[in-house]
Amino acid sequence: MRQTNKPGRALMLGAGGLLGGVLAPALRGAGVLVDGPGSDELDIRDLDPLRRRVSDGKPDLLLNLAAESSVDQAEQDPQRAFEVNAIGAHNAALAAAEAGIPLVHVSTDYVFDGARRSPYQEFHPTGVPPNHYGRSKMQAELLVRHCWPRHFIVRVAALFGEGGRRDFVDWVLAEADPARPLTIVADRFVSPTWIVDLAGQLLALIQTSLFGTYHATGHGVTSWFELARSTLELSGKDPAGVVAVTDQELGSPVRRAPYTALDNHLLRLRGLDTMLHWRDALARRLGHEP
Repeated sequence: MRQTNKPGRALMLGAGGLLGGVLAPALRGAGVLVDGPGSDELDIRDLDPLRRRVSDGKPDLLLNLAAESSVDQAEQDPQRAFEVNAIGAHNAALAAAEAGIPLVHVSTDYVFDGARRSPYQEFHPTGVPPNHYGRSKMQAELLVRHCWPRHFIVRVAALFGEGGRRDFVDWVLAEADPARPLTIVADRFVSPTWIVDLAGQLLALIQTSLFGTYHATGHGVTSWFELARSTLELSGKDPAGVVAVTDQELGSPVRRAPYTALDNHLLRLRGLDTMLHWRDALARRLGHEP
């Protein structure tokens, strides 16, 4: 029988982000008291205030959702990206270890180099990520693993939300126009992930003691262009509002891996995978039952 360990109190770093805006209410709805300080109140780069927050609040779970998640910004200021993403994650692991409580660290598909052409499973080598964001998140994983074994490192990808903070889906719906179509990259492949789905998956995972590294993304593989086109089609809008371009044609100054689709292999082996196919999740996000 799988051991259950429902937390009573949780400290959530990065509660103001896209995922935190859904996960914090989900935890509270499950009866967990959540302390979610903003970055202006608690800077993850500073270990001592974090230690004090844990000591004073006595949480029995620490969740690290905080990150410098802008790939472009990380490339422009790699030192800050490594401070927030790597040192911040190390601080969270140190604080969790000192308190003897589990840590959830949210990672990313960007830790992979993109050399494969089939979904990455947890045991596949990451290779060397092609940008500073990916490298800072890979370093974060290494620091967490070396520091504190009672961790859940959860790799997510291509998050889309549930209203509130603007996401890729909102942007496409607001800006796509057949008269002036958006150019969307068609040769970068991902596993889009609905944050409502992800919040439920994390709730299930944290009630176990099955520590380790997990992939938790929507099932299936698609390109950013196909995600945009599907968004318009499911919303009854003209899909001519987006046109496909190659990554080279897009001309981004930051290198991105061409393929970072993930397979929820370990969740599936544990009988814990509750994620939807990305298209079914997108349909629900847009108010349709698949």
